[in-house]
Amino acid sequence: MLHSILLVIFLLSFPIFILWAEGKSRFVRWISPIIICYVVGITMGNFPGLSLNGEVLETATGISVFLAIPLLLFSANLLILVKQVRPALFSFFLGIVAVIACALLAFWIFRYRVDRADAVAGMMIGVYTGGTQNMSAIGITLNMASEVFVLLNSADIIFSGIYFLFLLTVGKRLLGIILPGYNKLNGADLTDKTKEVTPGRKGKMVHVLAGMGLSALLVSVAIGISFIIKGAIYMPVILLVITTLGIAASFIPKIRELPLSFETANYLILVFALAMGSMSNFAELLEASSMLVWFCGFMVFGSVLLHYILAMVFRVDRDTLIITSTAAIFGPLFIGPVANALGNKEIIPIGIALGLIGYAIGNYLGYGIAIVLN
Repeated sequence: MLHSILLVIFLLSFPIFILWAEGKSRFVRWISPIIICYVVGITMGNFPGLSLNGEVLETATGISVFLAIPLLLFSANLLILVKQVRPALFSFFLGIVAVIACALLAFWIFRYRVDRADAVAGMMIGVYTGGTQNMSAIGITLNMASEVFVLLNSADIIFSGIYFLFLLTVGKRLLGIILPGYNKLNGADLTDKTKEVTPGRKGKMVHVLAGMGLSALLVSVAIGISFIIKGAIYMPVILLVITTLGIAASFIPKIRELPLSFETANYLILVFALAMGSMSNFAELLEASSMLVWFCGFMVFGSVLLHYILAMVFRVDRDTLIITSTAAIFGPLFIGPVANALGNKEIIPIGIALGLIGYAIGNYLGYGIAIVLN
């Protein structure tokens, strides 16, 4: 119990220290706080003899990202969806094509080395167009052993974590070399900056608490609606509701002009990165000698590379490619942190929407192609 309390205190306090250090150290600003939190989390998760409470970490990632999404959306402009929908849908479609093509190629390569490679390919399509719940649902439907799901999920956390770190670090710079830049609507920043102020310490705390309180209220409403519709906490419903409510709240001037809402969301994203990194476990991957691990690694990096190549051919802009790749590979929960790393809040609503679409179609694509391959 004491270890769990200390872990919670560290998860909440270390991002505060890093944000303070950002204002004092050029080195911290150069590395970026989110990368530091993610790397520190990975180090904690793989430090010999250090045992972390997985339930605490999973709860921290869920709460922090759920609270961050409305705060990020409060200054959003719904007009951006009109601008983004066509190129984003096209890029997301290219990402799905890349995942399916890579799954077919992986099936052909590993069909004699992996037991029931057709079902594994279907599960991989499910997780990389939707999410972990899609992979689990497809596996259960195809009567796959639970050990297969556990191993694939562990490998996915490691390999996709490497890609996530790439997106948070050098992805923006490297992809900016080969892809066109993102163009804001009419060349303007759609986030509201008319009431940027620098309140005193007491005023800052009031604004932070107001933003957190409002965000918590929207999340509570979303959870309540989830129970009404599904009888339980159902992530796709909660994400859809908090996204809708966050955008709706942005039409209320007092909420849209609320100071420090973005800064509060940034703090929560650092908590998310720290907890998410701590959930990685390289030892589990190294102990697994199964070809399933290589199947998963081939799927992650192969589908991402193919998506990038298709984006170059069709001249998809950098930010749209990154956010649609995030929606496909990771799902809507990771849209906020990646958009924050890009410095582009405009793409958050469409990114979350595409992630939810991935949840919806992942089961159909994964199960259908597994049946065809079988």
